[in-house]
Order: sequence, then structure tokens, then C-alpha cells
Amino acid sequence: MNHHIRTQHYAQTAYPLVAAIKHSPIEAKYRTLALAYPTMIMQAGLAQAVGFLIAKGGEEHRKLLQHLATLLLGKDDTQKLHEDVLKADLRHYQLLTRQSLDATAWLKRYTQALLGSPNNTAGEHR
Repeated sequence: MNHHIRTQHYAQTAYPLVAAIKHSPIEAKYRTLALAYPTMIMQAGLAQAVGFLIAKGGEEHRKLLQHLATLLLGKDDTQKLHEDVLKADLRHYQLLTRQSLDATAWLKRYTQALLGSPNNTAGEHR
């Protein structure tokens, strides 16, 4: 899949995933996590970033990991995503990292657009 088609796929797939979080009990925590996650991948590396979500294990962590797996694999298989990341050779790991950054960028964009800021729990835009 070329980059343009993959990016379009991420955009189309991420929107309903984030929209489903709106008005849920984890909305504020998911928002904080989704906004910071692309930076976490860049700073810590994909393996550590995925490991962080698994280790934390909160509902918002599980949900973001499910969203990432859905975007990258086309299905909510967080175990397979984790295994793929851990087993990847350098070239595949770099590809997975680039794809993860693209995918989480869309999650972040839609989170900014759809989920209320912490000061604005009604979800209205400023």
C-alpha cells in the first residue's frame, strides 16, 4: 500500500474510533494519552511505547493500543501488534515506527477535533 493510500486509510479508520470515545468515562484520560503518544513513540521508541500501554493497563491505555492495532493491522489484535514489534528486524521495525507515527497522528488530530479539552468537558470548541 503506498503512503498516500495508507494515510487515507488511517484518516478514514481513525475517525470513528475516536468519535466512539466522545462522552465516555475515559474521554479526558484518552485525550491526554492520544495527544502525547506520537511524541512518546519518537522519544522512547515503538517497542517501549507499546510496552508502556500494556504495562499501564488502564482502560484508556487498552483502548489506544486497540486503536493502534486496528489502524496498523486492520483488526483489534493487540497481542499480534506487540509480537510484530518485538520480532521485527531493523528494517521492519523502522517501517512499523513510521506507520505508527502516521496512524497516531490521525488519532491525535481527531482527538483534538472531537474530544473536549480538560477545561471544557462539554466538548465545545474554542
